[in-house]
Amino acid sequence: MKISIPAAAALLLAITATGCSDPSFTVKGSIEGAEGKTLILEHADHAGIWVALDSTHLKKSGSFSFSHIAPADPEIYRLSLDGRYVYFPIDSIETITIDAPAADFATGYTVSGSEQAQQLARFEKQLISAAPSLDIPDSARAFKRRVFTEYLQNARGSVVSYYILTKTIDGQPLFRVPEDGRYIAAVATAFREYRPDDPRLGLLTASATQARRADNAAAGRHHVVEASEISYIDISLPDTSGAEKTLSSVAGKGTPTVLIFSNLSDPATPALNAELRKLQGVNIYNVSFDADQLAWHNAAANLPWTCVYASDSQAPGIIRSYQVNALPTIYVIDAAGNLRARCTDMADLRRNL
Repeated sequence: MKISIPAAAALLLAITATGCSDPSFTVKGSIEGAEGKTLILEHADHAGIWVALDSTHLKKSGSFSFSHIAPADPEIYRLSLDGRYVYFPIDSIETITIDAPAADFATGYTVSGSEQAQQLARFEKQLISAAPSLDIPDSARAFKRRVFTEYLQNARGSVVSYYILTKTIDGQPLFRVPEDGRYIAAVATAFREYRPDDPRLGLLTASATQARRADNAAAGRHHVVEASEISYIDISLPDTSGAEKTLSSVAGKGTPTVLIFSNLSDPATPALNAELRKLQGVNIYNVSFDADQLAWHNAAANLPWTCVYASDSQAPGIIRSYQVNALPTIYVIDAAGNLRARCTDMADLRRNL
């Protein structure tokens, strides 16, 4: 049922590629022993999709240099060589230097040019070394405590802290809700203090809230809603009648709301919609990224909930705000208007309603 979002991703790529006079960053260096190989500069866009921005065919010297428009907000980039990667953050217009041997590209590299880039390089190498032992609970807990102390505790809302907190290994998150709630809450607090306008804050707050709820439930405590927990980012898009319909007009009205991002033309969507029809006592706000608006309209007209359409110009901001990396993506907003949980499937959705 999971599909990618090529139109939105392509739009984001197009946006970052325009304006040759815009401020740019540079990543340069050399890859020893990589003659004849292709080195690719890639960007982790806000849909979570790695997009190729530039590439070069390495010569005998192995030297390379990429320049690209600087991101509006700090972002993570990577160099790709034969399916192996070197990750680095870009804040603005800095110059990052990366030198590596082709034979040991993912672990033998050195980075200079920014403290955050060096920090991320240390983390990635530590993670690769620790990965074989992370299936052992005590080892995993010890590693995460170390990571928190070294990289998260005093990160002040850096993009590196967010990247580390949301890092996955073989598709599984390193930090999990609810068991790692204290780490998630600490990073959310730092973002709230140092980067209050960062779109990542909403999801960090939601994850921290979900973890706290789980802790309270386990301890038999009553959870008191705090103002900072009303954390969803409002959306305003046209519905099937062409009228603007906001998420806030549906959510937080005393009834839980299912916020779902989908593509109604996907062959798997009717089965999902059939399951959604079985839900009772909930509102549904369905954002669609269909390429064909007419086909979307015909499909949405038959659905008994709020359906809105995101055009190619509107999709990037929504994808960024809600970290949509595949379709469908589902969230639960509780009756009080708190972004409560991100759900992986219908079973997970039912558990969180």
